[in-house]
Amino acid sequence: MWPVRWTRPALRWTALACLCLGVVLLGAKPAATEEILDPLSLTKYIDPLPIPGVAEMAAPNYYEIGAYQIQQQLHSELPPTTVYGYGTSEATASYPGPTIVAQKGVPISVKWTNHLPSPHILAYAFDPTIPAAQTATGIPIVTHLHGGETEPESDGTPMQWFTPGFAEKGDGWMKEVFHYANDQLPATIWYHDHAFGYTRHNVYAGLAGYYIVTDPGNEPAGLPTGPYDLGLCLQDRMFTADGQLWYPNEGETQTHPIWIPEFFGDVMLVNGKVWPYLEVEPRKYRFRFLNGSQARFYSLALAERTTSARGPMFYQIGSDGGYLAEPVVLNDPNNMHSPRLVMAPGERCDVVIDFSAYAPGTEFLLRNTAKAPYPSGSAADPQTSGQIMLFRVKALESPDNSVIPSQLATVTRLTYPTVTRVMTLNEVMGQGGPISALLNGMTYHDAPATEYPTLGTTEMWEVVNMTGDAHPIHLHLVQFQLLNRQKINVKRYERAFQEANPVTPATSYTPVPVEPYLKGKPIPADPNERGWKDTYRMNPGQVTRILVRFSPQDESPAFSFDATAEPGYVWHCHILEHEENDMMRPYHLVAPTAATAATAGSMNGRTAALADGDTQFRAPTPNPAVAGGTFRFSLRNPGAVEVDLFTVNGRHVNRLASGTYDAGEHTVAWRPVGKNGEALASGMYLVRFRGDGVTRSQKLVISR
Repeated sequence: MWPVRWTRPALRWTALACLCLGVVLLGAKPAATEEILDPLSLTKYIDPLPIPGVAEMAAPNYYEIGAYQIQQQLHSELPPTTVYGYGTSEATASYPGPTIVAQKGVPISVKWTNHLPSPHILAYAFDPTIPAAQTATGIPIVTHLHGGETEPESDGTPMQWFTPGFAEKGDGWMKEVFHYANDQLPATIWYHDHAFGYTRHNVYAGLAGYYIVTDPGNEPAGLPTGPYDLGLCLQDRMFTADGQLWYPNEGETQTHPIWIPEFFGDVMLVNGKVWPYLEVEPRKYRFRFLNGSQARFYSLALAERTTSARGPMFYQIGSDGGYLAEPVVLNDPNNMHSPRLVMAPGERCDVVIDFSAYAPGTEFLLRNTAKAPYPSGSAADPQTSGQIMLFRVKALESPDNSVIPSQLATVTRLTYPTVTRVMTLNEVMGQGGPISALLNGMTYHDAPATEYPTLGTTEMWEVVNMTGDAHPIHLHLVQFQLLNRQKINVKRYERAFQEANPVTPATSYTPVPVEPYLKGKPIPADPNERGWKDTYRMNPGQVTRILVRFSPQDESPAFSFDATAEPGYVWHCHILEHEENDMMRPYHLVAPTAATAATAGSMNGRTAALADGDTQFRAPTPNPAVAGGTFRFSLRNPGAVEVDLFTVNGRHVNRLASGTYDAGEHTVAWRPVGKNGEALASGMYLVRFRGDGVTRSQKLVISR
């Protein structure tokens, strides 16, 4: 279990006292010597909710959008705050950035430019022990289109960073102008900074904005539009008494003296405004919720301000990757068991709320009850993090002709995965607290990719969360679907994982099948979880199964770009403090004819046989087996073959075959004995085949 993270310092700190280490290590200028702002000193709900403007094109289907350091008033009782904002110029830059409205099937290009002066406004909070673009003299940025079907060269992966004027570039940098095909289904996605080692600070400083994919004529008819269709970006922050952003700069361990595992602010912002209000007519509104926080989860519902009575219900109509098949009711005031709207960092939820039953003057608070860390940390403070914004009903200005369609879209459910991968979420503890979070026990840079999905295939990822908190896992390029969750015996599984992977962090990964450690029955996806997702909550003590199709979301035969190109893609936790240390891994797509690299070096690719003529490995027979049997394989090309037997926790039992074989079909006999001839116990085993550059595994049951 991660210890409770930053909510407020236990003592009153001055910035000068807090920043000494950062100044010595980084040469950064200290922030103003101000005490940390008491959030209760601010009057809530006196500032109207700002709505980000729409980005203007520099030429047809072409944008030039830069990152600038600007001053912006985040609350009327505070002086202007120094933030980073995106804009078509410094004069138009804002936090959040302008909304890009794209149309399905109409590609656009964006030249992202960097105009940030050094030093970083949060330089005092950079921990030099956390990997970053440390060779850069300027501030690195790179923009990632979160949720976009994007070519690798334009994906905005961490090492594609660049400094002002493109003077310095990361190892993965490819080009100045990014291309977005916009081939995906209509959805609410977003863009944000993703520079290696700078993401948590650049996003905290303001580098994020909405990106809306539309499909005119092919979306549900009658939904609220125009001024009744609004984005709500939820974030938490902390401030100094003079109104400047403040980010913690005292870590929990000597290993990382400044890095904190998770950040939780005590001042809530929506669209860059502190505790704003929105006047709403008694009619239906569409709200595109975005959790843009560093680490905070939200559990949201409306309550009448004076009586705390339950407010109007939510109709969720969409998730990360587009519309749900039908609306899902949340926060039903007539049903005490009605689920709330729960959002992890990086997730988006499209919601319709109908205020038509309420008289002008009625006020509703958007309340948050999610614990931090989620789901078992500290309760939200009802005076600070428990309140998000205010909705105030006013008189009706125009008739409401909008509707909530009973059917929204056809969501094709993914089935029949060809590969099942077991992935893990790990934490590394040190003296005083955690020192890193990892995927598959590996860091981002210390090992090559272990996942090489084949274009056009569907995979099932079984993600085992061995930590004490929930993690929002995000895959670049693709949308996926939640299959189910299931409890797992974490202690037993972790022992098996450590036996199979004794070194942490590791440079290779031996997955451990989950079947022997499962508890209870699978828990199916909730109704509002049955749409397309690119970020999903992986609960502690559970294996979360997702189905991932590595092809266009709209079932087109192929991407309009080469998804196998460099620098590839990444998958990571979207708690920003986690992804930077070091809960992120690369993955690369391979063409169907290049599947030989798909799972080389691991058992992490249990797959069905390939098409006739390709290298194949068939299940052992008989299965279950008592006294042994045979297995068959066929080789497209002659070469070396190894067939090994493993326990389900990854322990090597025996080598069943080894040698050089001709191309064609082969049958090999086997006996259920170990390396020293000892009889094997009854139970489930895995047989791993390696040959012709292909790795395949099959399950085997021995029954005595």
